[in-house]
Amino acid sequence: MKNILENQKRYYLLAVGIGSLISLGGCMVGPNYKRPSVPVPPQFKETASSAAPEDKTPAVGYSDWWRVFNDPVLDGLETQVASANLDIRAAVARFDQAEAGTKYARSFLFPSIGAGASVSRTREAQDRPNNGNTNGLAATYTDIPIALTLGYEVDVWGKIRRSLESARALQQGSADDLRFVQLTMEASTAIDYYGLRENDAEEQVLQLTIQQLQQAVDLTTNRLKGGLASDLEVEEAQTLLDQTKAQAQSLDVQRAQLEHAIAVLVGRPASEFSLEKSPFDGPPPSIPSGLPADVLAQRPDIAETERFLASSSAKIGIAKAAYLPQISLTGLAGFESASPASLFSWTNSIASLGASAVAPLFNAGRTRAGVEQAAAAYRESLAQYQKTVLTAYQEVEDQLAALRILQGEAQSETAAVDDSKKAEQVATNRYTRGLVSYLDVVYAQTALLANRRVLTQISGQRMVATVVLIKAIGGGWLGVPAQVAMNPKPGAPAPGSISNATNQPALAKRVTK
Repeated sequence: MKNILENQKRYYLLAVGIGSLISLGGCMVGPNYKRPSVPVPPQFKETASSAAPEDKTPAVGYSDWWRVFNDPVLDGLETQVASANLDIRAAVARFDQAEAGTKYARSFLFPSIGAGASVSRTREAQDRPNNGNTNGLAATYTDIPIALTLGYEVDVWGKIRRSLESARALQQGSADDLRFVQLTMEASTAIDYYGLRENDAEEQVLQLTIQQLQQAVDLTTNRLKGGLASDLEVEEAQTLLDQTKAQAQSLDVQRAQLEHAIAVLVGRPASEFSLEKSPFDGPPPSIPSGLPADVLAQRPDIAETERFLASSSAKIGIAKAAYLPQISLTGLAGFESASPASLFSWTNSIASLGASAVAPLFNAGRTRAGVEQAAAAYRESLAQYQKTVLTAYQEVEDQLAALRILQGEAQSETAAVDDSKKAEQVATNRYTRGLVSYLDVVYAQTALLANRRVLTQISGQRMVATVVLIKAIGGGWLGVPAQVAMNPKPGAPAPGSISNATNQPALAKRVTK
């Protein structure tokens, strides 16, 4: 029995040794991937004109960038997003698929070994050719083979290694996709949250105005009783009050929709979720835009498209390998006998080892078309990568410009509110003295309400633009050296990927294990 095992081991080692020697001596066809260069501007156009005191803003991690707003309610919502958002769970499942794809591609580097057993009872014809029976009788016999089988495709041209290279790049891209989905869901939550808070602030303005308009109605009513005002003035005051109440009620629809949207983002039914009214106050935090190269290092969507580009490059090598012969090794070792009692006897052992090579001669241009298709897919991925980079710069510039312009608008609108207050006081005083009609008071009150609402809306837009800017620069700023991110060491994780980030939420931590 010991001799049998040693013989089988000898066959197995011979097969693996031949395959390993051929693989080590083989080359890898197709291009070796290099990260393409993209134009990187020296700085953002809006950086110099931004009035934000960037040096006063603390560094914020990629996984908890929302803490810069110092809002405990937002912190709680973002924590729920990380643990319960269904888009993130779907992205985790996509990453798991990509990880399994890498394991699948890696398995082809090793031989496949199987075990088989069968039992058959056969009766041969009496007059069959080459009947060796001297008596000429028909032969009837039992056959019991038990064997281990081996199959191995020798990776002479690097087809399997290119497949593994492609699968690894897709896995890294899937990790970046997970981070991008996380960032998108986090930003969407913050945008809806501050949209809701702007709604609360606007309603607060309307409720304050309603109180003032009610006082105006009481004033005109008293003046009517004293014979100092007309019915028209009372109706004008009451009309403006009713219109303002209707505007306040219309805000409830928008608030309900924003609240329901947040419920979906945190993975809860809309009917079981609510947020108390709490208008925000104060300017948004100042956000450092950094340098354009930092965006390349931090944005997960850029890292994702770059990894897809690397995968497309590897697929060119896979397609080119189809031009060359496919070399395979096959082996078999086991026992065969007509009787179970003598099945495992050394004399009944069987073994074989073979090699084959299949080279394409004619397939009507199929291989060439495959190479052309892979090359075209690479060019498409390259264009998509370059577009993603340019779009990232555009998004940062858009939000920097928006914040600069909105800051100026806020200053101008604050002055307009102050002027409207003075005008409303003057009109009211002149009306009580009988110098003007109540229509002048209505105009002044309408202008004051409109300016207050616009100022509140601008404040909300500034908060939203700040959130979008954080998303545009990659979700945080920790001083990642651009030269390290642009030129990582061989085998290092792609910039912006899950494995390259710190302090990831619970789902991302599970992915990296």
